[in-house]
Amino acid sequence: IDTDIMGGTLTQERKDDMVKDLVVNRVGNTRDIAAAIHYFIGEDSGYVSGQTLNVDGGLYMH
Repeated sequence: IDTDIMGGTLTQERKDDMVKDLVVNRVGNTRDIAAAIHYFIGEDSGYVSGQTLNVDGGLYMH
């Protein structure tokens, strides 16, 4: 996830290299994490329990 905590250590070239390993073809951002949190705190997840959600652009699939 591309956040300011990385202190700008990822160059555009490195991001482009990382994207090659992702199913979604882009580096994740904080909005992606927020969307997952929104799902889990919302009514739509009312019957979901004991799950692990990998918000990683499909990297885990490889």
